[in-house]
Formats: sequence, structure tokens, C-alpha cells
Amino acid sequence: MKWLLILSSFILQTEILCQQFNRQQLRDLFLQATERKTALDSLALKLECIEKKTPTEESYYGLCNGLYCQYDDGNWAKLKHVVKSKNYLNSAVERDTKDPELRFLRVMLEHFLPSFLGFNKHIPEDLKVIFANPNFIEDNPALKKKVLDFLLWSKRCTAEQNKLLQTQIDELNKKLNPATVKKNG
Repeated sequence: MKWLLILSSFILQTEILCQQFNRQQLRDLFLQATERKTALDSLALKLECIEKKTPTEESYYGLCNGLYCQYDDGNWAKLKHVVKSKNYLNSAVERDTKDPELRFLRVMLEHFLPSFLGFNKHIPEDLKVIFANPNFIEDNPALKKKVLDFLLWSKRCTAEQNKLLQTQIDELNKKLNPATVKKNG
């Protein structure tokens, strides 16, 4: 009887742990994972146990693998995490080629990879998809501003794209800080 209780408890915990996530949950959990290894371990475990991941879940799982590089000392271990991360991100983008958020996540990873590895060849293609969908992440203006700031900071965009980014950032600043605009305007 005791074993039956333990087994049922484990099954219930596994079902709770292996839940599907919506985008906002993934975004929030990933931001926490960038700050603490325990949050990274938790998110990676939750995503790992999902049998049929959505492309979005697969992308965030890939990024989790990439984040583990900062906790490894050896170059070989880091390279294994990068390859695993890259494979998950590429697979997710192949499954949903028009999703600008997945493309942005891949740009973010590829930006930080050394060019001699040859793993950052998708950036121009991904930027085209991102700029073709300027309304992505409209549901979270603060996060969208961070995304646009990153793209501007990365120096991966053309002069024309940078102007567009700056215009969108200025518009978001007005939305996020309306009191400042009224004082200055």
C-alpha cells in the first residue's frame, strides 16, 4: 500500500511537471533561467519531459541548453551544449518557418557564437522574417522593447533596419512612459 501511494505521488508530480506552456509562461520562465541556475535546471527539466513539444517549447528548450555553456569549464562540454542548442532551434524553425519569435531566439543564440564555428549563418535570413513581422510580441511591450534594443545593440542590422528599430523603440517608449512624454511634449 505504501508503494502504491509513492507511485501515485510520483505520477501526479510528473504530470504536473510535464505540462504544456504558453508563450508568456515560457518567456517569464526563460528570463528567470538567465538569472539563476536553479531556475534554468527547473525549466530545462520541465521542457525535457514534454514528449511532443511545440516549436516554441522546442526553441526555449534549445536556448536552455545554450545557457548551460556558462556553467561549463571545458570547451568540449560547451561545444556539446551549443550543438544541442543549435539543433533544437533549427528544428523548431523548420517546423514553424514564419514565426518571428523563434527566428529572434535563433538570432540571439547565433549572435553570441564565434563565427569560426560556422553556426551563425542564419542571421540575415532570420532578420528578414523578423522585419517582415514588425507586430510580433505586441502582447508584451516591455519585452518587445528589450528585443528591439537587443537587435539595435547587436549591430547585425542594416542602416535602414536600424532606423526602423529606433522608430519602433521611440513609439514603445511613449507607450511605456506616457507621463514623460506629456512633460516633454
